[in-house]
Amino acid sequence: MPRITVRAMAEMLNLSAYEQSRILHDQKYPKQQPQSFRTPYYAPVLTGIREFYRQKNSPTALVAAQNDIAGITSATRRDNNRRVLEKFEQSNQVKRLLTPKTNSKMELTIGEVQLKLSTDFRAEETGKDKFIYYNCRGTALNVEIARLTLEIAHWVLEANSISVPIQNIEYVDLATGKAYRGSKRRPTTVKIVKSNVKIIEALWPTV
Repeated sequence: MPRITVRAMAEMLNLSAYEQSRILHDQKYPKQQPQSFRTPYYAPVLTGIREFYRQKNSPTALVAAQNDIAGITSATRRDNNRRVLEKFEQSNQVKRLLTPKTNSKMELTIGEVQLKLSTDFRAEETGKDKFIYYNCRGTALNVEIARLTLEIAHWVLEANSISVPIQNIEYVDLATGKAYRGSKRRPTTVKIVKSNVKIIEALWPTV
C-alpha cells in the first residue's frame, strides 16, 4: 500500500505525473534519498527546537543544540542544520510559550493510499492544542503548498477524531520568518486529493 505524508501530498497536487513520480520514489525508498529537503535530515535541529520549548525557552537548550549539530559528520548536513537553527533564533518563534505534547502519528486511508500525518511539533499554547510544521529548506515556502498542507492535515486530524480549529495548525517558514495558519478548508482540496490518489495508485508500482 502506498504510504504518503501529508506534506508530500500537498507538494504533489499541482505537479505533472512525471514530477510526482520523483516524490513517490522518495516516499517509497526514503533511505535512498538523504536530500536536504527531507524532514529526517533536519532531525537534530528540530529536536533542539522542541527541547528549547520543553525547557521553557531556555537559551542553554539552543547552545546544546548547537553542540549537537557541530557533531554531525556530514559537512553539508551540519551547515544546513546550523542554518535552520540560526533562522529559528532570529525569528519571532523564540518568543512563543509552547508546551510540548506527545506527537502521535495519524493516518487516513483513501482508496489504496495511506495518508500519514506527523507534524514537526505538537504543543499547547494558551490552552490551545497546536500542530506545527517547519519549513527547513533554504528557499521560501510556496504559499499554496502551505495552505494545502494545513487543509489536508486538518482533514486527517478530523478523521482521527481530533477536533481542532484549522487555525490551530501552522506552517512556520524559517526561511522567511513567516508563519502560515489555516483559515478555511476548501471543499476542492479534498476532491483534488481523492483525484490524485488515483494517479498515485497507478504510478506506485512503476517507481
